[in-house]
Amino acid sequence: MIDKKKSWFKQFWPWFLIGLPMVAVVGSINLLFTAMDNKPDMVVDDYYTEGKAINNDFALIKHAKTLNIHASIKQTEDGLLITFEGLQDRSSISLSLFHATLANKDISRMLTADANGNYYFKSEQDLTGKWKLRIEPFDKSWRLQKTITLPRDSFYL
Repeated sequence: MIDKKKSWFKQFWPWFLIGLPMVAVVGSINLLFTAMDNKPDMVVDDYYTEGKAINNDFALIKHAKTLNIHASIKQTEDGLLITFEGLQDRSSISLSLFHATLANKDISRMLTADANGNYYFKSEQDLTGKWKLRIEPFDKSWRLQKTITLPRDSFYL
């Protein structure tokens, strides 16, 4: 004879009904920790200051145009080769590459000219995808910048 009076914890359905909400709770906690670890990089707190900085950027870009400074950039296997036209002073320049979505991939380096007046940027990381390229001198008196997609043989600023 089969005993039909089993305890509730030995039955299938109570555990099934308890298990469904528990799976949702565990999934929610996992999603919460994932969201906290991967905060967006593109959020700006102070839009007014950012707007003033953008106007300053335009003034530096305009100053580079009045000085007739242009750069020809060629991508090599492990970096970028930069050649300037109209640049009188061959002092150090700052080259910055800002990734379109991932701030941890951003690169900023000071470069010096070789004997031919060329600047060479060597990168250990893969330079593929969409980047904002910014070049400015050590004293930050002018600026060249352009949004580019790499890999690319060569481009002109």
